[in-house]
Amino acid sequence: MKNYEKIENDFYLSKHNILESNNNDVISMWNKIKQNNELLYWAIKPVKNRFQKYIVNGLSICETMLIDYESIDKTIYQQLINLIYSNKEIARIVQTGYSNGGYSYLLMSLFNPELKLTEDQKKFAVSEAMNKIGTTKYKKEKNNYLKSLESKGITDDDTTVINIDGINPIGEKTKNEYIYNLFNSMSDSQAHGTGDFDIRYWILRNHNWNLSEKQELIMEFFSDDDVYDEKLDQWEWAIINDNCNYKDDLVITRDKSELYNYSYNDLLKLYGDKKEANRIFEEINFCKQMHKLRPQQWELDYLDTKILKRSKI
Repeated sequence: MKNYEKIENDFYLSKHNILESNNNDVISMWNKIKQNNELLYWAIKPVKNRFQKYIVNGLSICETMLIDYESIDKTIYQQLINLIYSNKEIARIVQTGYSNGGYSYLLMSLFNPELKLTEDQKKFAVSEAMNKIGTTKYKKEKNNYLKSLESKGITDDDTTVINIDGINPIGEKTKNEYIYNLFNSMSDSQAHGTGDFDIRYWILRNHNWNLSEKQELIMEFFSDDDVYDEKLDQWEWAIINDNCNYKDDLVITRDKSELYNYSYNDLLKLYGDKKEANRIFEEINFCKQMHKLRPQQWELDYLDTKILKRSKI
């Protein structure tokens, strides 16, 4: 009798170091699993859990399929992709991290640079990304909520209490706003990554969206100019601080202000590795592209100053 559930459970326990196993054991288990197409078909089958939410039979197997996509049967992999992009609950499944910001199935699918998406799948991914705190959609929904409080006569003229590090007085409107923010931050709608490299970064990096689409998305994804400026700064710093700059006790120091002056040949000579040079060159070009699509505020100020000076000549 094929006990696929036991295989999934043992694989999960090994991956998360709950069983006494080493990395070689996990790799050995995975090498057997990925060669069993019948098991993989079982793993991607959608089922409902005890909370009546859709999941898949093989949660850990599917997660690993999204990581090791190159060695999986292409038909099975595509079926998993189609499932993720058609079912919100499955798209938001998180095995690594917290449900409100960990590595979701949807996010991990975008790690595959060769992934080809349909227009409907692209819309699905963007819809999920627009749920992230900081988008224009989120800002609009929050403003509508605050207006609804005002329409109900809920203001900070009335004082209530809140239990944060003890009982503290707080305005009624501020308390409701705090609870609103807290509720949204804990929701699984915030799956698909956290910090500077959440799903918005991966969509902007993805070849399925053309420049015209990215031009619109980069404005929709970050409603606050200061937040966007900081994101782009951190994407640039990530290149400077990349692990490839710290090898064999050798630290390759680079000036961030010179980042866009590096040619591909410069990087190839610097790293002596074509794969690393390609990766870093792509990251540099991505950041350069973002500057063109949405300049940072200092760039706009500089441009305005130049135009002003010209107008006075």
